[in-house]
Amino acid sequence: MRILVVDDDLPTARMISFILGEEGYNVETVDNLRGARAMVEKQPPDLLILDVNVPGGSSGFDFYRHLRELEYDIPVIFVTAKHELEDRLKGLRMGADDYIAKPFQPAELLARAEAVLRRYRKTTPGANQIVRGGGVEVSTSELRVSLPDQRQVFLTPTEMKVLLQLVRNAGHIVSRDDLLSTVWGQDYLGESNIVDVYIRRLRRKIERDPSNPEYIQATRGLGYRFAGK
Repeated sequence: MRILVVDDDLPTARMISFILGEEGYNVETVDNLRGARAMVEKQPPDLLILDVNVPGGSSGFDFYRHLRELEYDIPVIFVTAKHELEDRLKGLRMGADDYIAKPFQPAELLARAEAVLRRYRKTTPGANQIVRGGGVEVSTSELRVSLPDQRQVFLTPTEMKVLLQLVRNAGHIVSRDDLLSTVWGQDYLGESNIVDVYIRRLRRKIERDPSNPEYIQATRGLGYRFAGK
C-alpha cells in the first residue's frame, strides 16, 4: 500500500512517514503541490494525506478538486493546523474521506489512515485471496481475520504478512529467521526483536487472553506455531 504525504511542515511529514512506515506502508513525502501532482501522475497512491496549506500555486482543497476533475479516484485525509469547523466541513463536502487537525496523536493518525484504507478496499474491485488454516479465515485484500468465535479483527499490512506465514503453516513451527527474511527481507538491518514485537501485536488483536495464547504459540528456541483448531 502506497501513501503519499503532501506537507511542507518537515517535522510533521517525517513523523507521519515514520508512523506509517513502521506499520508496513510504503510512504513517500513531498513538500509542494507541483511535486505532488507529478508524483500522482507518475503513479497514483492508495491514500493521499494532504495538508490544506501547501506551497505550489493553490490550496490543498484546490489540488484535490483538480484531481477529482481529472477523474483520479484517490482517498484523501486532509491535514491542517486550523480547527475551524467551516474548513473541516469544506473538505468533507468535497468528498474527502477524513480530516485531522494539528497537533494530533500518532495513534489517531494511524487509526484514521487504516480506517480510510479499509473502507476504500471494501468498495474497490480487485483480487482478494482467502487463506484458511487453524480454524481461521484470512481475507488478504481487506486485511481481515475471521475467528471461530465470530470475532473479526483487522490488521496492518505487516501484521498480515506475519500472520499469513503462520496460518499457511498451521500446526508447524515457523522459525524467527524464516519470518524475518520472508516479511522484512534478508537485508533487514533494523531491530533484532521485530518478529517478537509483531507477535505481541497479533496476540493482542487475535487472542482472547494474550498472556495465555490459544492460536499463536511459542516454541522455546525454535519459533512460533499457529495452533488454532
